[in-house]
Amino acid sequence: MSNLMAFDTVFEQCSIALLADGTVIYEQTVPGGRGQTEIVLSLVDEALSQTNIKLSNIDCLAFNRGPGAFSGIRINTAVVQALSVAHETLCVGVSSLTALADTAHQIHRFAESSYITAVMDARQNQVYAGNFMIKHDNIQPIVDISNVYGNEFLVDYGSTMPADIIVGDGVSLINTNANIKLKIQPTASDIARLAWGEYQQGHAVRAEHALPVYLRDNAWKTLAEQGK
Repeated sequence: MSNLMAFDTVFEQCSIALLADGTVIYEQTVPGGRGQTEIVLSLVDEALSQTNIKLSNIDCLAFNRGPGAFSGIRINTAVVQALSVAHETLCVGVSSLTALADTAHQIHRFAESSYITAVMDARQNQVYAGNFMIKHDNIQPIVDISNVYGNEFLVDYGSTMPADIIVGDGVSLINTNANIKLKIQPTASDIARLAWGEYQQGHAVRAEHALPVYLRDNAWKTLAEQGK
């Protein structure tokens, strides 16, 4: 039996899920973006206690690697890296934008070849965005080979983005002719679902390669620099 533990502190929450052979056996989500470090560690203890599983029996650690809020990315990346080093556990990072698009598809089952754009408020008058298409009932990224991050990028507020479906908290910050506009919030169970497939395909990595994605070079700014 293979066990996977997944984390999300990027979507303004502390969320944890535990999978056994691909089936969710524990999940808990605490809303809010404050005190995440303490909360997420207590959730780890509770998950292990409730399922009678030890950290040494976890085969893979999955996390929301961003893009998104700097502190949220930093927290779940740091927790996963620390646990990985302590127990020599493999890791899988999952894109927040992919999680948005895939979660929306899991709920609504969009038609084949539907064009989906995931958008998250990046503050500083920008949104994080990623483009996807439904192929054989799965989410496939639309990759720009000139972009180092593949299908993930930053655009300014008010930019025009053509798509069939727009999903995320940045929906109201862009111009679009999309017929479907959705605001949803994935949890660690959604991160776990995506990570499980990556793990099964042998794409898990060691702690030193479990890296966050911020998209901004100047990811950390003071409140004054952010214009708040």
